[in-house]
Amino acid sequence: MTKVCLIGNSHVAALKLGWPRIQARFPTMDLVFFASAGLSITFEVQDGKLVCPDPRIRKRLALTSGGEGDIEPVYDVYVLCGLELSSMRAFRAYAAKRRAEKAAVGRTVEDLVAAMEPALRDTIAIEVAAKLRALTEAPMFMIATPLPAHERHVEFWDRLKALEMEATVAQSYHLACKNVAGEHEAIFLPQPAQTVGENGLTTRNRFYLLKPDQVAAEKSLHTHMNPDYGAIVLRDALEKIEALTKL
Repeated sequence: MTKVCLIGNSHVAALKLGWPRIQARFPTMDLVFFASAGLSITFEVQDGKLVCPDPRIRKRLALTSGGEGDIEPVYDVYVLCGLELSSMRAFRAYAAKRRAEKAAVGRTVEDLVAAMEPALRDTIAIEVAAKLRALTEAPMFMIATPLPAHERHVEFWDRLKALEMEATVAQSYHLACKNVAGEHEAIFLPQPAQTVGENGLTTRNRFYLLKPDQVAAEKSLHTHMNPDYGAIVLRDALEKIEALTKL
């Protein structure tokens, strides 16, 4: 059996709910989920494992994983999900840099990546990746927070379309994620194409957990997705893991 450890925030829920739908396709995979909502996950390296210093969060990790809540270097593969690695974080970092430097920052892929990378490095996902790498050389993959809902940022998407920058921004975000993941010998997994909207920057509304009108009005930072989305994203990840472990 290939033991897969998935670590993430509330966006892991879609993957966990999607797992029963595809589990028969992966009979040699044993998945263990460690999840806690929002920005609550934090770890310290203690006794050769990752331990959460907050007993409340450690209890949540124990509940979702069925263990004690500590992450040991006993898994064959690690998958980090969400944990602040998000497109909106990257997009806002670029926009902030252009404002700060009075639009002196260019609009090439190189310009966007240079602005996005520092913001993506300063995330829980990268912090956890660095601590894991101190404990294990096992393959590590990174899945970002789902691309946002079109309904949540309509003016932003319209502006990018008017500037003919949609493809450039999408390419830059993927490259920036790939680069920061690679600094810890991790593989970034882009969101599967069948879940992505026409502009390449949003998630198709049939994958929202809530109805589109509810999503448009919600106040949470990111839109949560449904088990259909989770099954597709998880299948994509496990197929890549399967291919890697067969090498």
